[in-house]
Amino acid sequence: MGQFKTLKLHPLAAAVLALCANSAMAQATETETGDQPVIQFGEVIVAADRNPAAKEKDASIAVVERVQLEEQQPESIAQALKYEPNIEVTGGPRYSNQAPNIRGLQGVRVLQTIDGARQNFNSGHRGTYQLDPELLKQVEVKKGPASSLWGSGAIGGVVAMSTKSAADLLKSGNTLNNNLGGYLKQELGSNGDSTETTAAIYGLAGDFDYLVNGSFSEHDNVEIGGGEELENSASENTALLARGGFKISDNQRIDLSFRHNNREEAVPSNPNANVGTSSPLVERDITDQNVTAGYLIQAGKSAHTDGAASHTTKVTLYRNDTQFEEFRPTQGEAGQNDNTEVTTTGLALTNATEGLSAQWVYGLDWYQDDVTTVRDGDNRPQNLNADTDVLGIYTQAAFTFGDVFTVTPGVRYDRFEAESQQLSESTREDTAVSPSIAAAVKATEWLNLSASYAKAFRAPGVEEMYTEGTHFCYFGPFCNTFIPNPDLEAEEAQNTELRADFAFSGLANSSDQLTASAAIFRNKVDNFIEQVVTNPHPMFGFPMNTTYLNVDEAELKGFELSANYRINDLEIGTSYGQTEGRDLTDDSYLTSIPADKFVLDLGHYFLQRDLKAGLRTSVVSAQDQLPVEETRDYTSYTLADAYMTWEPAAGSLNGIKLGLALDNLTDEEYRVAFQELYMPGRNIKLSASYRF
Repeated sequence: MGQFKTLKLHPLAAAVLALCANSAMAQATETETGDQPVIQFGEVIVAADRNPAAKEKDASIAVVERVQLEEQQPESIAQALKYEPNIEVTGGPRYSNQAPNIRGLQGVRVLQTIDGARQNFNSGHRGTYQLDPELLKQVEVKKGPASSLWGSGAIGGVVAMSTKSAADLLKSGNTLNNNLGGYLKQELGSNGDSTETTAAIYGLAGDFDYLVNGSFSEHDNVEIGGGEELENSASENTALLARGGFKISDNQRIDLSFRHNNREEAVPSNPNANVGTSSPLVERDITDQNVTAGYLIQAGKSAHTDGAASHTTKVTLYRNDTQFEEFRPTQGEAGQNDNTEVTTTGLALTNATEGLSAQWVYGLDWYQDDVTTVRDGDNRPQNLNADTDVLGIYTQAAFTFGDVFTVTPGVRYDRFEAESQQLSESTREDTAVSPSIAAAVKATEWLNLSASYAKAFRAPGVEEMYTEGTHFCYFGPFCNTFIPNPDLEAEEAQNTELRADFAFSGLANSSDQLTASAAIFRNKVDNFIEQVVTNPHPMFGFPMNTTYLNVDEAELKGFELSANYRINDLEIGTSYGQTEGRDLTDDSYLTSIPADKFVLDLGHYFLQRDLKAGLRTSVVSAQDQLPVEETRDYTSYTLADAYMTWEPAAGSLNGIKLGLALDNLTDEEYRVAFQELYMPGRNIKLSASYRF
């Protein structure tokens, strides 16, 4: 484990920190004087916007709520997002390796957070999403660059996950009394004979609330479309979430949470491939742990939003520890033992306040990543021990004129430093400034128009800069060697977006609602960091080196359309997304661009809304915009998914909920664009839960 460095605050950071502290002190002083109204605490609805005072959803952010998660019963975070336009599931059919591709960007170019804590683990072909969807309250997606609020890594977007809390579950009823509740849940799946058992207890004792939520799941090998079994795709997973909160006063609260996830599986070293000479079988034991402490204080009464505070300060301190213990049984007589560990320690301080005729969000982030790898055996990458320190400060203000026109400028300053313990003269220091500006016009009561521009960046990771040693060997002494490159430049993005949001009601009767949106975007990304195999010695006839280089100048552009209509017990949703990606250096197509996708979602309530049934159809076009070196074909496919949930609202069966989800009803054999393996086939999933 790396030791903490002495952190030297930039003068501007110190000023912001002092301002935040002064704001919190002022709010506390108001409370002590008795002039402060009672503030009702509530969960932040849109975490991706970093506004702890938010009380309504941002139309530019896609939100998958708990109701949708229970209808779908997703096996991974990426599966929960698969119906969103211009979002695709990558990583292959093995659920532990799946991740979302957002508008053609994925992996380290999409930032993920859990309850406000950054999730920075990234290493080779290892999965990065370690949270069991059963523990989620909701998932939010901010598409496009978001560095002006989040800093490094958000050039493709942000996936912000929020876990369940006692307040959420107590509020929804079915409790022994108003202060104590719990639930038991069992899920079964036909594909891979999967099972998941979940239990939770939660309650309120005076000003203290608590939640303990745990699950255990396992599944055998997955079957792809057509019934063929995918070898080495079984796994088992244990998850635990423990949360506690204490209401200090009417406007102050502290929270503490602990999260643990353990997965055991035997998979190829690249889970998006089959076992082979370049992807040997690996027995993995993955442990992901997090501790998060939070403090929230609210004061004043908002002049703009009913029930909201005019000042809100939120402080989050967190520590993540993700460890992959691996054994390669096929490598030599005794096999090989590897260990990869990434520890992130961070502090996030966010303020939301009103003043100077604007609504402000501003704050400070600090986090440190410690990366340690141990590689066993000969002809392997060398052990890595490196760390990164990042300090960022940001501010964003929304100026509204006449309740019609809003201008929202923002800017963030980041300073990052990286160092390897193995390499001399490896210290890397750099800074970045990420501005953004958005303008919105309420053209009519039913139409909002907006335009935005944002710059973003991603600092190079320690594996990209410092990896050295043997990559792989051809025969005898001839091997391909990693060459470190500490001078990598940060990736940079510039995104322009135009958006229109429509909202109507009372079209067919007094209770119907129609919402629609259209967005067009262009994201230009420079200094793409890619792993490149080079051949400095042509006489050998095969590449001798592997390194990371800044190579592409990319342009990703496209559009999204969506509409949702509700009337009585009927819900209809539809969306379409299209992205095109090109390398501007030679005008060739980029890899990892999602194919065009159309989604139709039909849902209907029955039995006085106790029962809901629905059908979701995804029509995905062939991806024929391929780079020259791509030899695989990616044909079109259509997926039909159905669901049904039954939850009696009253009577002796109140508290029981039954669910049926059917994925890939037609057992379609399909492959996502630019992925090597075919995806899972038909899966019939049953769930039964009892809340008390």
